[in-house]
Amino acid sequence: MLFHPQLVRTNISTLPPLLNALEVYTVIQFPQSETNENDVTAVKDIKSTYALSRINWQGDPCFPQELRWEGLNCTSTNMSMPPRITTLNLSSSGLNGTIAAAIQNLTQLEKLNLSGNDLNGSVPQSLQRKGLELLFEGNPRLSPPGSSTKRHGRSVLIPIVASVGSAAILIGVLVLFLVFRKKEPSTVKVVHPPSNRPTVNATSANSSEPSIETKKRRFTHSEVLKMTNNFERVVGEGGFGVVCHGTVNGSEQVAVKLLSQSSAQGYKEFKAEVDLLLRVHHTNLVSLVGYCDESDHLALIYEFVPNGDLRQHLSGKGGSSVINWGIRLKIALETALGLEYLHTGCTPPIVHRDVKTANILLAENYKAKLADFGLSRSFPVGGETHVSTVIAGTPGYLDPEYYRTSHLGEKSDVYSFGIVLLAMITNQPVIDRNRENSHIAQWVGTELKGGDISKIMDPKLIGDYDSHSTWRALELAMLCANPTSANRPTMSHVVSELKECIVSENSMRKMTRGTDSLNSSEVSTINDIGMIPRAR
Repeated sequence: MLFHPQLVRTNISTLPPLLNALEVYTVIQFPQSETNENDVTAVKDIKSTYALSRINWQGDPCFPQELRWEGLNCTSTNMSMPPRITTLNLSSSGLNGTIAAAIQNLTQLEKLNLSGNDLNGSVPQSLQRKGLELLFEGNPRLSPPGSSTKRHGRSVLIPIVASVGSAAILIGVLVLFLVFRKKEPSTVKVVHPPSNRPTVNATSANSSEPSIETKKRRFTHSEVLKMTNNFERVVGEGGFGVVCHGTVNGSEQVAVKLLSQSSAQGYKEFKAEVDLLLRVHHTNLVSLVGYCDESDHLALIYEFVPNGDLRQHLSGKGGSSVINWGIRLKIALETALGLEYLHTGCTPPIVHRDVKTANILLAENYKAKLADFGLSRSFPVGGETHVSTVIAGTPGYLDPEYYRTSHLGEKSDVYSFGIVLLAMITNQPVIDRNRENSHIAQWVGTELKGGDISKIMDPKLIGDYDSHSTWRALELAMLCANPTSANRPTMSHVVSELKECIVSENSMRKMTRGTDSLNSSEVSTINDIGMIPRAR
Protein backbone atom coordinates (compact mmCIF):
# COMPACT_ATOMS: atom_id res chain seq x y z
CA MET A 1 0.00 0.00 0.00
CA LEU A 2 1.42 3.37 -1.01
CA PHE A 3 0.63 6.60 0.85
CA HIS A 4 1.08 10.16 -0.41
CA PRO A 5 0.92 12.42 2.68
CA GLN A 6 0.37 16.12 2.09
CA LEU A 7 1.05 18.99 4.51
CA VAL A 8 -1.10 22.12 4.20
CA ARG A 9 -0.33 25.37 6.00
CA THR A 10 -3.06 26.71 8.27
CA ASN A 11 -4.55 30.15 7.65
CA ILE A 12 -3.07 31.59 10.84
CA SER A 13 0.40 30.14 10.32
CA THR A 14 3.28 32.50 9.50
CA LEU A 15 5.66 29.68 8.54
CA PRO A 16 5.41 26.59 6.32
CA PRO A 17 3.88 23.50 7.95
CA LEU A 18 6.03 21.45 10.32
CA LEU A 19 6.10 17.68 10.65
CA ASN A 20 5.49 17.39 14.39
CA ALA A 21 5.72 13.65 15.00
CA LEU A 22 6.66 10.33 13.49
CA GLU A 23 5.90 7.13 15.37
CA VAL A 24 7.27 3.73 14.39
CA TYR A 25 5.78 0.60 15.95
CA THR A 26 6.94 -2.99 15.66
CA VAL A 27 4.87 -5.97 16.78
CA ILE A 28 6.88 -8.11 19.19
CA GLN A 29 6.20 -11.82 19.57
CA PHE A 30 7.01 -12.96 23.11
CA PRO A 31 8.29 -16.56 23.11
CA GLN A 32 8.25 -16.70 26.92
CA SER A 33 5.31 -16.53 29.30
CA GLU A 34 4.77 -13.63 31.70
CA THR A 35 6.35 -13.41 35.16
CA ASN A 36 4.94 -15.71 37.85
CA GLU A 37 1.68 -14.15 39.06
CA ASN A 38 2.56 -14.44 42.77
CA ASP A 39 5.88 -12.64 42.19
CA VAL A 40 4.15 -9.86 40.23
CA THR A 41 1.65 -9.33 43.05
CA ALA A 42 4.42 -9.34 45.65
CA VAL A 43 6.66 -6.81 43.89
CA LYS A 44 3.70 -4.50 43.18
CA ASP A 45 2.78 -4.66 46.88
CA ILE A 46 6.38 -3.74 47.74
CA LYS A 47 6.21 -0.79 45.35
CA SER A 48 2.96 0.35 46.97
CA THR A 49 4.16 -0.17 50.57
CA TYR A 50 7.27 1.97 50.14
CA ALA A 51 5.72 4.37 47.59
CA LEU A 52 8.57 3.69 45.16
CA SER A 53 8.59 5.96 42.12
CA ARG A 54 10.95 4.10 39.81
CA ILE A 55 10.27 5.14 36.24
CA ASN A 56 10.61 1.73 34.56
CA TRP A 57 8.58 -0.27 37.11
CA GLN A 58 5.78 -0.69 34.59
CA GLY A 59 4.50 -3.65 32.63
CA ASP A 60 5.85 -7.14 33.27
CA PRO A 61 8.71 -7.17 35.83
CA CYS A 62 10.91 -9.78 34.09
CA PHE A 63 9.99 -9.92 30.42
CA PRO A 64 11.05 -8.92 27.86
CA GLN A 65 14.59 -9.05 29.19
CA GLU A 66 15.53 -5.68 27.69
CA LEU A 67 12.72 -3.96 29.64
CA ARG A 68 13.21 -5.78 32.94
CA TRP A 69 12.47 -3.67 35.99
CA GLU A 70 15.44 -1.85 37.51
CA GLY A 71 16.93 -3.72 40.48
CA LEU A 72 15.52 -7.13 39.50
CA ASN A 73 17.05 -10.32 38.17
CA CYS A 74 14.88 -13.23 37.09
CA THR A 75 15.22 -16.86 36.03
CA SER A 76 15.35 -17.22 32.28
CA THR A 77 16.65 -20.74 31.64
CA ASN A 78 13.35 -22.53 31.00
CA MET A 79 11.38 -20.71 28.30
CA SER A 80 8.26 -22.79 28.98
CA MET A 81 8.03 -21.75 32.64
CA PRO A 82 7.01 -18.30 33.95
CA PRO A 83 10.11 -16.33 35.09
CA ARG A 84 10.67 -16.01 38.85
CA ILE A 85 12.31 -13.04 40.61
CA THR A 86 15.66 -14.13 42.07
CA THR A 87 17.31 -10.79 42.95
CA LEU A 88 15.76 -7.65 44.42
CA ASN A 89 17.96 -4.58 44.94
CA LEU A 90 16.27 -1.85 47.02
CA SER A 91 19.48 -0.32 48.39
CA SER A 92 19.51 3.46 49.03
CA SER A 93 15.85 3.73 48.02
CA GLY A 94 14.64 5.83 50.96
CA LEU A 95 12.80 2.91 52.56
CA ASN A 96 11.52 3.36 56.10
CA GLY A 97 9.35 1.39 58.51
CA THR A 98 9.56 -2.37 58.86
CA ILE A 99 10.51 -4.88 56.18
CA ALA A 100 7.44 -5.24 53.95
CA ALA A 101 5.59 -8.52 54.40
CA ALA A 102 5.29 -8.83 50.60
CA ILE A 103 9.06 -9.41 50.33
CA GLN A 104 8.57 -12.75 52.08
CA ASN A 105 6.25 -13.80 49.25
CA LEU A 106 9.16 -13.74 46.77
CA THR A 107 9.94 -17.37 47.55
CA GLN A 108 12.62 -17.82 44.87
CA LEU A 109 14.79 -14.91 46.02
CA GLU A 110 18.51 -15.67 46.07
CA LYS A 111 19.72 -12.16 46.88
CA LEU A 112 17.98 -9.28 48.70
CA ASN A 113 19.73 -5.92 49.13
CA LEU A 114 18.09 -3.53 51.63
CA SER A 115 21.24 -1.61 52.61
CA GLY A 116 21.44 2.17 52.96
CA ASN A 117 17.84 2.76 54.05
CA ASP A 118 16.09 3.64 57.33
CA LEU A 119 14.32 0.38 58.12
CA ASN A 120 13.48 -0.63 61.69
CA GLY A 121 12.20 -3.68 63.56
CA SER A 122 13.69 -7.12 62.98
CA VAL A 123 14.47 -9.35 60.01
CA PRO A 124 11.63 -11.87 59.49
CA GLN A 125 12.53 -15.52 60.05
CA SER A 126 11.52 -16.39 56.48
CA LEU A 127 14.30 -14.11 55.15
CA GLN A 128 16.94 -15.90 57.22
CA ARG A 129 16.69 -19.10 55.18
CA LYS A 130 19.62 -20.90 53.65
CA GLY A 131 20.33 -19.93 50.06
CA LEU A 132 19.24 -16.29 50.45
CA GLU A 133 21.98 -13.65 50.54
CA LEU A 134 20.61 -10.80 52.66
CA LEU A 135 22.31 -7.37 52.72
CA PHE A 136 20.99 -4.83 55.24
CA GLU A 137 23.98 -2.65 56.28
CA GLY A 138 23.25 1.04 56.78
CA ASN A 139 19.94 0.51 58.62
CA PRO A 140 20.96 1.45 62.17
CA ARG A 141 17.49 0.82 63.61
CA LEU A 142 17.08 -2.64 62.03
CA SER A 143 17.86 -5.50 64.41
CA PRO A 144 20.13 -8.11 62.78
CA PRO A 145 19.07 -11.77 62.68
CA GLY A 146 19.41 -13.55 66.03
CA SER A 147 19.11 -10.39 68.18
CA SER A 148 15.70 -11.25 69.71
CA THR A 149 15.09 -9.77 73.15
CA LYS A 150 13.66 -13.08 74.48
CA ARG A 151 17.03 -14.74 74.19
CA HIS A 152 18.56 -12.26 76.62
CA GLY A 153 15.76 -12.28 79.16
CA ARG A 154 17.83 -13.99 81.84
CA SER A 155 20.83 -11.74 81.44
CA VAL A 156 18.92 -8.46 81.76
CA LEU A 157 19.28 -8.43 85.55
CA ILE A 158 23.09 -8.31 85.49
CA PRO A 159 23.51 -5.06 83.50
CA ILE A 160 20.73 -3.42 85.57
CA VAL A 161 22.48 -4.28 88.84
CA ALA A 162 25.79 -3.18 87.41
CA SER A 163 24.29 0.11 86.24
CA VAL A 164 22.75 0.84 89.67
CA GLY A 165 26.05 0.06 91.40
CA SER A 166 27.98 2.29 89.01
CA ALA A 167 25.50 5.12 89.56
CA ALA A 168 25.88 4.85 93.34
CA ILE A 169 29.68 5.00 93.12
CA LEU A 170 29.45 7.99 90.77
CA ILE A 171 27.17 9.90 93.15
CA GLY A 172 29.53 9.20 96.05
CA VAL A 173 32.53 10.51 94.14
CA LEU A 174 30.59 13.63 93.13
CA VAL A 175 29.59 14.38 96.75
CA LEU A 176 33.20 14.05 97.93
CA PHE A 177 34.34 16.33 95.12
CA LEU A 178 31.85 19.05 96.07
CA VAL A 179 32.81 18.83 99.78
CA PHE A 180 36.51 19.27 99.06
CA ARG A 181 35.83 22.00 96.52
CA LYS A 182 34.05 24.15 99.14
CA LYS A 183 37.19 24.10 101.32
CA GLU A 184 39.39 25.43 98.46
CA PRO A 185 39.57 29.14 97.53
CA SER A 186 37.45 29.73 94.44
CA THR A 187 39.19 30.68 91.22
CA VAL A 188 37.49 31.48 87.95
CA LYS A 189 38.98 30.62 84.55
CA VAL A 190 37.16 31.93 81.48
CA VAL A 191 37.66 30.07 78.21
CA HIS A 192 36.34 31.75 75.07
CA PRO A 193 35.32 29.41 72.25
CA PRO A 194 36.09 30.41 68.65
CA SER A 195 33.88 33.33 67.64
CA ASN A 196 32.92 31.94 64.26
CA ARG A 197 31.09 28.87 65.57
CA PRO A 198 30.05 27.09 68.76
CA THR A 199 32.17 24.44 70.43
CA VAL A 200 31.65 21.27 68.41
CA ASN A 201 30.87 18.99 71.34
CA ALA A 202 28.47 21.42 73.03
CA THR A 203 24.99 19.96 73.56
CA SER A 204 23.38 22.75 75.55
CA ALA A 205 19.70 23.35 74.85
CA ASN A 206 20.49 27.04 74.44
CA SER A 207 22.89 26.43 71.56
CA SER A 208 21.44 27.52 68.23
CA GLU A 209 23.98 25.35 66.40
CA PRO A 210 23.75 21.76 67.74
CA SER A 211 26.77 19.56 67.29
CA ILE A 212 27.03 17.02 64.51
CA GLU A 213 25.58 13.91 66.11
CA THR A 214 27.40 11.23 64.21
CA LYS A 215 31.17 10.94 64.41
CA LYS A 216 31.56 8.47 61.57
CA ARG A 217 34.30 9.20 59.03
CA ARG A 218 35.72 12.01 61.14
CA PHE A 219 39.30 13.08 60.39
CA THR A 220 41.69 15.08 62.54
CA HIS A 221 43.34 18.25 61.23
CA SER A 222 46.72 16.47 61.13
CA GLU A 223 45.17 13.73 58.95
CA VAL A 224 43.79 16.40 56.60
CA LEU A 225 47.25 18.00 56.38
CA LYS A 226 48.76 14.62 55.59
CA MET A 227 46.19 13.64 52.93
CA THR A 228 46.61 16.99 51.11
CA ASN A 229 50.40 17.14 51.59
CA ASN A 230 49.96 20.40 53.50
CA PHE A 231 47.33 21.72 51.03
CA GLU A 232 49.84 21.51 48.18
CA ARG A 233 47.45 21.28 45.18
CA VAL A 234 44.48 23.67 44.98
CA VAL A 235 41.91 22.45 42.41
CA GLY A 236 39.11 24.96 42.94
CA GLU A 237 37.60 27.74 45.00
CA GLY A 238 34.04 28.74 45.96
CA GLY A 239 31.98 30.58 48.56
CA PHE A 240 33.00 28.02 51.17
CA GLY A 241 36.75 28.33 50.60
CA VAL A 242 39.45 26.55 48.61
CA VAL A 243 39.29 22.93 47.44
CA CYS A 244 42.48 20.86 47.57
CA HIS A 245 43.38 17.52 46.05
CA GLY A 246 44.24 14.75 48.47
CA THR A 247 44.76 11.02 48.88
CA VAL A 248 43.28 8.68 51.50
CA ASN A 249 44.69 5.23 52.29
CA GLY A 250 47.50 5.82 49.82
CA SER A 251 45.36 5.42 46.69
CA GLU A 252 41.84 6.83 46.97
CA GLN A 253 41.73 10.34 45.50
CA VAL A 254 39.67 12.91 47.39
CA ALA A 255 38.73 16.59 47.17
CA VAL A 256 39.14 18.47 50.46
CA LYS A 257 36.89 21.51 50.82
CA LEU A 258 38.25 23.91 53.46
CA LEU A 259 36.19 26.53 55.26
CA SER A 260 38.12 29.79 55.19
CA GLN A 261 37.85 32.32 58.02
CA SER A 262 36.57 34.95 55.57
CA SER A 263 33.95 32.65 54.05
CA ALA A 264 30.39 33.94 53.74
CA GLN A 265 29.31 30.47 54.77
CA GLY A 266 29.93 29.29 58.31
CA TYR A 267 29.48 26.42 60.73
CA LYS A 268 25.73 26.28 60.09
CA GLU A 269 26.22 25.58 56.37
CA PHE A 270 29.10 23.22 57.14
CA LYS A 271 26.96 21.21 59.56
CA ALA A 272 24.02 21.17 57.12
CA GLU A 273 26.19 19.70 54.38
CA VAL A 274 27.74 17.04 56.62
CA ASP A 275 24.41 16.00 58.12
CA LEU A 276 22.80 15.77 54.69
CA LEU A 277 25.59 13.90 52.92
CA LEU A 278 25.90 11.38 55.75
CA ARG A 279 22.33 10.26 55.10
CA VAL A 280 21.89 10.52 51.32
CA HIS A 281 23.40 8.08 48.84
CA HIS A 282 22.85 8.28 45.10
CA THR A 283 25.08 7.65 42.13
CA ASN A 284 24.46 11.18 40.80
CA LEU A 285 25.22 12.96 44.09
CA VAL A 286 28.81 13.55 45.12
CA SER A 287 29.83 11.13 47.91
CA LEU A 288 31.16 12.31 51.26
CA VAL A 289 34.27 10.41 52.35
CA GLY A 290 34.54 12.25 55.69
CA TYR A 291 34.91 15.56 57.45
CA CYS A 292 37.04 17.45 59.97
CA ASP A 293 35.63 19.70 62.71
CA GLU A 294 38.60 20.05 65.01
CA SER A 295 38.72 23.45 66.76
CA ASP A 296 38.78 26.16 64.05
CA HIS A 297 39.61 23.66 61.33
CA LEU A 298 36.56 22.73 59.24
CA ALA A 299 36.85 20.58 56.14
CA LEU A 300 34.69 18.32 53.99
CA ILE A 301 36.35 15.36 52.26
CA TYR A 302 34.61 14.23 49.06
CA GLU A 303 35.26 11.66 46.40
CA PHE A 304 37.48 13.28 43.77
CA VAL A 305 35.64 13.98 40.50
CA PRO A 306 38.41 14.34 37.88
CA ASN A 307 36.74 16.11 34.95
CA GLY A 308 35.87 19.44 36.54
CA ASP A 309 32.42 20.99 36.42
CA LEU A 310 29.86 21.57 33.67
CA ARG A 311 30.49 25.33 33.59
CA GLN A 312 34.16 24.77 32.68
CA HIS A 313 33.25 22.40 29.85
CA LEU A 314 30.62 24.71 28.38
CA SER A 315 32.99 27.69 28.49
CA GLY A 316 35.91 25.71 27.08
CA LYS A 317 38.23 26.84 29.88
CA GLY A 318 41.31 24.76 30.55
CA GLY A 319 41.30 23.30 27.05
CA SER A 320 38.05 21.38 27.61
CA SER A 321 36.69 19.80 24.44
CA VAL A 322 33.18 20.59 23.21
CA ILE A 323 30.66 18.11 24.62
CA ASN A 324 28.18 17.00 21.98
CA TRP A 325 24.39 17.20 22.25
CA GLY A 326 23.94 13.55 23.18
CA ILE A 327 26.33 13.87 26.13
CA ARG A 328 24.63 17.10 27.23
CA LEU A 329 21.30 15.27 27.35
CA LYS A 330 22.93 12.49 29.38
CA ILE A 331 24.37 15.03 31.85
CA ALA A 332 20.98 16.74 32.13
CA LEU A 333 19.23 13.41 32.79
CA GLU A 334 21.72 12.31 35.47
CA THR A 335 21.48 15.69 37.21
CA ALA A 336 17.69 15.41 37.12
CA LEU A 337 17.89 11.90 38.61
CA GLY A 338 19.97 13.26 41.51
CA LEU A 339 17.42 16.01 42.16
CA GLU A 340 14.52 13.56 41.83
CA TYR A 341 16.14 11.43 44.55
CA LEU A 342 16.45 14.44 46.87
CA HIS A 343 12.79 15.36 46.28
CA THR A 344 11.16 11.93 46.33
CA GLY A 345 13.68 9.44 47.68
CA CYS A 346 14.54 11.22 50.95
CA THR A 347 12.40 11.53 54.08
CA PRO A 348 11.85 14.37 54.65
CA PRO A 349 12.42 15.60 51.07
CA ILE A 350 15.37 17.92 50.45
CA VAL A 351 15.69 21.09 48.37
CA HIS A 352 19.21 21.66 47.05
CA ARG A 353 18.74 25.46 46.71
CA ASP A 354 21.85 26.09 44.61
CA VAL A 355 21.52 24.09 41.38
CA LYS A 356 23.84 25.62 38.76
CA THR A 357 26.38 24.52 36.15
CA ALA A 358 29.30 25.08 38.54
CA ASN A 359 27.77 22.59 41.01
CA ILE A 360 27.45 19.77 38.46
CA LEU A 361 30.71 17.82 38.55
CA LEU A 362 31.70 15.43 35.77
CA ALA A 363 33.34 12.08 36.50
CA GLU A 364 34.64 9.51 34.02
CA ASN A 365 32.59 9.28 30.81
CA TYR A 366 30.97 12.61 31.76
CA LYS A 367 28.91 11.06 34.53
CA ALA A 368 27.14 13.92 36.34
CA LYS A 369 27.33 14.33 40.10
CA LEU A 370 25.47 17.14 41.85
CA ALA A 371 27.60 18.83 44.53
CA ASP A 372 27.63 21.62 47.14
CA PHE A 373 24.83 20.97 49.64
CA GLY A 374 25.72 23.77 52.07
CA LEU A 375 22.46 25.65 51.35
CA SER A 376 20.21 22.57 51.17
CA ARG A 377 17.12 22.38 53.35
CA SER A 378 14.50 19.76 54.18
CA PHE A 379 10.88 20.69 53.56
CA PRO A 380 7.54 19.32 54.84
CA VAL A 381 5.86 16.19 53.53
CA GLY A 382 2.35 16.94 54.84
CA GLY A 383 -0.21 19.38 53.49
CA GLU A 384 2.31 22.22 53.18
CA THR A 385 4.35 22.53 50.02
CA HIS A 386 7.03 24.95 51.18
CA VAL A 387 9.00 26.34 54.08
CA SER A 388 9.86 30.00 54.70
CA THR A 389 13.60 30.66 54.71
CA VAL A 390 16.13 33.43 54.32
CA ILE A 391 16.80 33.90 50.60
CA ALA A 392 19.86 32.01 49.41
CA GLY A 393 21.14 30.89 46.02
CA THR A 394 22.94 32.17 42.94
CA PRO A 395 21.65 35.15 40.91
CA GLY A 396 20.23 34.06 37.60
CA TYR A 397 19.46 30.57 38.83
CA LEU A 398 17.35 31.79 41.77
CA ASP A 399 13.61 31.07 41.58
CA PRO A 400 11.88 34.48 41.23
CA GLU A 401 8.84 33.30 43.19
CA TYR A 402 11.07 32.11 46.06
CA TYR A 403 12.92 35.45 45.92
CA ARG A 404 9.62 37.33 46.11
CA THR A 405 7.86 35.28 48.83
CA SER A 406 10.71 33.51 50.73
CA HIS A 407 8.65 30.31 50.26
CA LEU A 408 11.03 27.47 49.43
CA GLY A 409 9.81 24.23 47.83
CA GLU A 410 10.97 21.53 45.43
CA LYS A 411 9.77 23.64 42.46
CA SER A 412 12.54 26.14 43.31
CA ASP A 413 15.06 23.46 42.31
CA VAL A 414 13.00 22.76 39.17
CA TYR A 415 13.37 26.43 38.15
CA SER A 416 17.13 26.37 38.70
CA PHE A 417 17.39 23.14 36.71
CA GLY A 418 15.50 24.79 33.86
CA ILE A 419 18.10 27.56 33.77
CA VAL A 420 20.89 24.95 33.77
CA LEU A 421 19.21 23.19 30.84
CA LEU A 422 18.92 26.50 28.93
CA ALA A 423 22.64 27.11 29.53
CA MET A 424 23.44 23.64 28.18
CA ILE A 425 21.29 24.22 25.09
CA THR A 426 22.49 27.74 24.25
CA ASN A 427 25.92 27.99 25.94
CA GLN A 428 24.98 31.60 26.69
CA PRO A 429 25.63 33.42 30.00
CA VAL A 430 22.72 33.13 32.42
CA ILE A 431 22.88 36.90 32.91
CA ASP A 432 24.35 39.12 30.20
CA ARG A 433 23.93 42.89 30.68
CA ASN A 434 24.89 43.46 27.04
CA ARG A 435 21.77 41.65 25.81
CA GLU A 436 18.48 43.48 25.41
CA ASN A 437 16.95 40.71 27.52
CA SER A 438 19.68 40.17 30.08
CA HIS A 439 18.30 36.97 31.65
CA ILE A 440 18.69 33.79 29.59
CA ALA A 441 15.02 32.73 29.97
CA GLN A 442 13.80 36.09 28.66
CA TRP A 443 16.30 36.01 25.80
CA VAL A 444 15.29 32.48 24.74
CA GLY A 445 11.60 33.39 25.01
CA THR A 446 12.13 36.29 22.59
CA GLU A 447 14.19 34.20 20.16
CA LEU A 448 11.57 31.44 20.19
CA LYS A 449 9.07 33.78 18.54
CA GLY A 450 11.20 33.69 15.41
CA GLY A 451 10.88 29.91 15.23
CA ASP A 452 14.53 29.37 14.22
CA ILE A 453 16.14 27.05 16.75
CA SER A 454 19.57 27.41 15.13
CA LYS A 455 19.77 30.95 16.53
CA ILE A 456 19.27 29.55 20.04
CA MET A 457 21.45 26.44 19.94
CA ASP A 458 25.11 26.55 20.95
CA PRO A 459 27.06 27.40 17.76
CA LYS A 460 29.89 25.12 18.96
CA LEU A 461 27.63 22.15 18.16
CA ILE A 462 27.80 23.12 14.46
CA GLY A 463 24.28 21.84 13.88
CA ASP A 464 25.17 18.29 14.97
CA TYR A 465 21.94 17.48 16.80
CA ASP A 466 18.46 16.12 16.20
CA SER A 467 16.05 19.05 15.94
CA HIS A 468 13.22 17.01 17.46
CA SER A 469 15.14 16.30 20.67
CA THR A 470 16.40 19.89 20.88
CA TRP A 471 12.90 21.35 20.48
CA ARG A 472 11.63 19.00 23.16
CA ALA A 473 14.48 19.82 25.54
CA LEU A 474 14.02 23.54 24.90
CA GLU A 475 10.30 23.41 25.64
CA LEU A 476 11.04 21.40 28.81
CA ALA A 477 13.61 23.98 29.95
CA MET A 478 11.15 26.84 29.43
CA LEU A 479 8.47 24.89 31.29
CA CYS A 480 10.84 24.43 34.24
CA ALA A 481 11.77 28.13 34.15
CA ASN A 482 8.16 29.27 34.31
CA PRO A 483 7.92 32.25 36.72
CA THR A 484 4.98 30.57 38.53
CA SER A 485 5.94 27.46 40.51
CA ALA A 486 2.50 25.83 40.09
CA ASN A 487 3.09 25.68 36.32
CA ARG A 488 6.44 23.91 36.59
CA PRO A 489 6.74 20.12 36.27
CA THR A 490 8.08 17.80 38.98
CA MET A 491 11.58 16.40 38.66
CA SER A 492 10.06 12.96 38.00
CA HIS A 493 8.29 14.42 34.96
CA VAL A 494 11.55 16.10 33.89
CA VAL A 495 13.38 12.74 34.11
CA SER A 496 10.73 11.08 31.95
CA GLU A 497 10.89 13.83 29.30
CA LEU A 498 14.69 13.79 29.13
CA LYS A 499 14.66 10.03 28.61
CA GLU A 500 12.35 10.58 25.64
CA CYS A 501 14.74 13.25 24.31
CA ILE A 502 17.60 10.75 24.47
CA VAL A 503 15.51 8.10 22.69
CA SER A 504 14.73 10.64 19.96
CA GLU A 505 18.37 11.71 19.62
CA ASN A 506 19.63 8.11 19.46
CA SER A 507 16.93 7.07 16.99
CA MET A 508 17.74 9.87 14.61
CA ARG A 509 21.46 9.11 14.78
CA LYS A 510 20.76 5.47 13.91
CA MET A 511 18.65 6.55 10.98
CA THR A 512 21.34 8.99 9.84
CA ARG A 513 23.93 6.21 9.88
CA GLY A 514 21.69 4.28 7.52
CA THR A 515 20.82 1.46 9.88
CA ASP A 516 17.90 -0.80 9.24
CA SER A 517 14.57 -0.50 11.01
CA LEU A 518 14.47 -0.16 14.77
CA ASN A 519 15.29 -3.20 16.90
CA SER A 520 12.26 -5.45 17.35
CA SER A 521 12.49 -5.14 21.12
CA GLU A 522 11.90 -1.40 20.98
CA VAL A 523 8.83 0.72 20.57
CA SER A 524 10.34 4.11 19.85
CA THR A 525 8.52 7.39 19.76
CA ILE A 526 10.59 9.65 17.55
CA ASN A 527 8.83 12.72 18.84
CA ASP A 528 5.89 13.81 20.94
CA ILE A 529 3.46 16.15 19.23
CA GLY A 530 2.53 17.74 22.55
CA MET A 531 6.00 19.17 23.12
CA ILE A 532 6.59 20.81 19.72
CA PRO A 533 5.72 24.50 19.49
CA ARG A 534 2.34 25.30 17.91
CA ALA A 535 2.09 27.05 14.53
CA ARG A 536 3.83 30.39 14.77
